[in-house]
Amino acid sequence: MKRQPVPDQQNIAGFTLIELLVVLAILAVLFGLIGINLGHPQTVASATTSVDTLLADLRSQQLLAMVGGTNSSGSVQPHGIYFQATDYTLFADSSYNAGDTDNFVVQLTPGAQLTTTLPSAQVVFTEGTGEVAGFVSGSNTITLTSGDISRTITINRFGAPTVN
Repeated sequence: MKRQPVPDQQNIAGFTLIELLVVLAILAVLFGLIGINLGHPQTVASATTSVDTLLADLRSQQLLAMVGGTNSSGSVQPHGIYFQATDYTLFADSSYNAGDTDNFVVQLTPGAQLTTTLPSAQVVFTEGTGEVAGFVSGSNTITLTSGDISRTITINRFGAPTVN
């Protein structure tokens, strides 16, 4: 019986097991980093959407206080917003009343939190002028936090909001 010759080591083509494992490890790290970064734009979009909605509601409540709303009397009256940690309530009166059936509660997106320096955690716009009732300088901010994103809304005495 004749033995077949063993081919030279230099004629064998391919990758070694170590080379394949190194390439797979590099790919796993890259895909892991990509997966982590794909969630960040969603958090930013969520925070931006919540801030935009809150700003629109602030302006809407101020406008209702200046020109009147759709209440049964049709008269101009104060309107405001009451803030809690995960939601805020739109109301029509000179102060928040939890039992009022005309209140409208707006839920924040999941994971978002509100904090405020406003007195009684509410902002009330006076009828006719739309200015902030009982304005106290330094006690006029609302902070919305979603994940690692934080936006602060500052309201001046005229009710104009600015976002930082």
